[in-house]
Amino acid sequence: MESMTGYAFLEKSTDQFSYSVELKSLNSRYLEIYVNFPKILKNEENEVHGIIKKRFSRGKLELSVEIFDWTVTRPIAINAAMIKKYYRELRRVHRELSVAEPLRFESVLTLEGVSQRERSAISRSSRADIYASIDRVIGKAIEMRRREGTAVRKDLASLISEITRHIGAIRALSKRVAEEKKESLRKRIEAALGTGSDDGRIYGEIALLADRLDINEEIVRFRDHIKKFNSMMKSGEQAGKKLDFLAQELFREVNTIGSKSNSSEIAHIVVEVKNHIEMIREHCRNVV
Repeated sequence: MESMTGYAFLEKSTDQFSYSVELKSLNSRYLEIYVNFPKILKNEENEVHGIIKKRFSRGKLELSVEIFDWTVTRPIAINAAMIKKYYRELRRVHRELSVAEPLRFESVLTLEGVSQRERSAISRSSRADIYASIDRVIGKAIEMRRREGTAVRKDLASLISEITRHIGAIRALSKRVAEEKKESLRKRIEAALGTGSDDGRIYGEIALLADRLDINEEIVRFRDHIKKFNSMMKSGEQAGKKLDFLAQELFREVNTIGSKSNSSEIAHIVVEVKNHIEMIREHCRNVV
């Protein structure tokens, strides 16, 4: 079993720069992938998107790469023709305005177009290093998701065990309640019709009451769902959606049990079972 919650972070340096890789994994009904790369790596996003898609089947995945602290100085290109043009024009304006202060040459160097740095380029070794780090971060995130999944499976097993115990208690109580209700109904009918009342009518009324109170079918289905739930948990398959569906079925059956039982004792246990099922559903929404 694998959770959809995971996180991994890595920071490294190449001979060109330092960089960080971060991967966040959150729960989602589907597979959502978001890749955030610096401008210099934007054309790599689709390739990385495909890499992530091969390793994950469900969840919201956010991968971010940041590059900083360049160690390689980018070459500067000087536009000599532009400098001469700026300087001639500035000297002309300087004379026309009769400016007393001398024209300083360094003021020309700050003007637009005089100099520019060449665009940085990532070397093959730096690119390979980044991709190796992405692979490591993905592996670490998957490892964390599996650890979380193991913890979730333990919680689910504990909740299912509690629910099974509660259902056993409900079954035992339902037999007692049914007998008490039938005896109460028999006494009321006899009191209303007299001791010489028709036994057939009494038994007919009791049979109708027994049918209304019978929860055997619901309990059988409930236990069958529990059996399937346990089997799926042990299978190792990615069954988050199936487990959530089974939890819905469990809720439906126990809700029917509560409405048919007509007992405060059973009603209190049903509330506990519903609470456990809601906790199971919360877990299932975060399982792949």
